[in-house]
Amino acid sequence: MSELNVYKTAYDREKKARLLAEKLLEDKTRELYDNVLDLQGAVLELKMTQDQLIHSEKMASLGQLMAGITHEINNPIAYSYSNLFCLSENIKEIFKLDKIIQAYAPDKESAKSVIEQYQSLRKNIDADYLISDTPSLLVDTIDGIERVKNIIDNLKKISYKGEGSLAACSINDCINDCIKLASNELKYKIDIKLDLSECDDILGQPYDLNQVFINLFMNASHACGSDGLLTIQTIQVKDNVIVYVQDNGKGISDENISKVFDPFYTTKAIGEGTGLGLPISHGIIEKHNGKIEVSSIVDVGTCFKITLPLANV
Repeated sequence: MSELNVYKTAYDREKKARLLAEKLLEDKTRELYDNVLDLQGAVLELKMTQDQLIHSEKMASLGQLMAGITHEINNPIAYSYSNLFCLSENIKEIFKLDKIIQAYAPDKESAKSVIEQYQSLRKNIDADYLISDTPSLLVDTIDGIERVKNIIDNLKKISYKGEGSLAACSINDCINDCIKLASNELKYKIDIKLDLSECDDILGQPYDLNQVFINLFMNASHACGSDGLLTIQTIQVKDNVIVYVQDNGKGISDENISKVFDPFYTTKAIGEGTGLGLPISHGIIEKHNGKIEVSSIVDVGTCFKITLPLANV
């Protein structure tokens, strides 16, 4: 074989090898691109699933609260309705007195008859009682309607999602709003001790933080017996606000405490808990650039410590 043929053969081999390499590179690039698309799709699907789980847990928490809220609202509505009914009857009787006065007042000779009829009717309807009872009915009715208004206002604060961005907000206001909303669920099960210090605003989203606190408060009420005590404390330490949520309930064993933030882990009976409340709370606090920790002693109680950075840092 001539030297020219040798070079030609070598060139052809190199060309084939180069083409093969380019083909392999093209195939690998296409495969990698397809994998990236698949990965992007998987991430998007995972994000949608996470959003659905968060929404489901939020609805579960609100559903439990709504049962208590419904009871709380029904009480003032019931006695407000009853008071308004009594007021309507009282006013009808008072109008009868006015009708007599208007009918006979122009006739001076009828004055004696008017007085006699007036006194008789006044006695029949127990006017003294109506006069003393009507103002208290109005006060109770206004108080009942005000209670309903406050409950609805608190529910709006809890359920308002806002724009989703973090902004300066008061951690103490969030805690107080949650206690007001959950009061009907908590007041028959657990005593509450508040120790809220003056703290600067944190950078947060009240809608999300409220979900965390409601979940912790409800968990505490479920963990405690008849002498249950929920202690909530806030303190400012350097550039952070620290929140302690502590109960004197049954506690969590060393074996289980490492699992409390795991999705779907729950010690509650089937149908009573989703196992998502604490994992979602953990994610919310992380989104706020904060930290949530838990410590517990069996038959002594559990304490959650939440650390959140200040807004002006």
